[in-house]
Amino acid sequence: MTSQLTDDEILSYLEARPELLSLILKANAAQRTAADMGLFDATGKIAANARAEARRLSQANQSLLDAAATNMLHWQALHHATLGFLACNDLVSFAQMIDEELPLIFGLAGARLLMPEEAALNEAEELGFLVLPLEQIQTILSAGSIYMGPAHTSGLFSSPVASMAAIALPDQLPTQIAGSALVLAGRDETSFSPDQGQTLLTNLAEIAGVCLMAKLEAHELLPNSGGLT
Repeated sequence: MTSQLTDDEILSYLEARPELLSLILKANAAQRTAADMGLFDATGKIAANARAEARRLSQANQSLLDAAATNMLHWQALHHATLGFLACNDLVSFAQMIDEELPLIFGLAGARLLMPEEAALNEAEELGFLVLPLEQIQTILSAGSIYMGPAHTSGLFSSPVASMAAIALPDQLPTQIAGSALVLAGRDETSFSPDQGQTLLTNLAEIAGVCLMAKLEAHELLPNSGGLT
C-alpha cells in the first residue's frame, strides 16, 4: 500500500510541475466564474419579479383611478339631476324630468315612476307615471328598498331591457309618495348589479321624492290641502 504523502512532498511535486499548477488555477477560476454567473441569474430573477410586481401595482392603481373617475362622473350626474328636479315648476315638468331627462343625464335606456294604485294621484297615468298595485311594486323591489340586477319584470318599459334598478321613495314622505318607486332601465346587463354602490341611487330617489312632495304641496294635492282624492 502506498504511504500517505506529506505536505512537503506535495509542494515539491507541484513545484517540479508548474504546468499542472496552472491547470488547477484555471479550473478554480472557471468555477468562480460559473458561480458569479449563477448569482447574476438570481439577481435577474429578482429584477424580473420586481418589474412584475411594479406592473401589478400600476394596474391596481389605474383601476382605482378609473373607479374614482367613474364615481366622480356619477356624482356629477346626480348634481345635474338635482338641479333639474329643482327647476321643475309643476307636475308635468317633473314627469318630463323622470321620463326624458334622467335617461340622458345617467346614460340610461329609460326611467319611470311607479305609484301604488291605492294612493295614486288621479292624473298619475296622464302624467306618465305607471300605476300598479302596492303589492306588485313591492315585488319589483324584491321586498326591499332597492333592487339592482337583471330585469325580472316585463311591461315597465316599451321595449325589453337588459338590467334595471328599482329604488323605493323614502317611506317618511306622505302616503302618496312613500309607496312609490323609481325604476331605471340599464343599457346592458352590467348597468346595474348588486355589488355596485347603492348610495347614489338612494340619494336620487330621495331627491325625486322630496321634489315630488314639494310639487304636490304647491298644487294643494296633499291630504291636508283637501285636493287629493
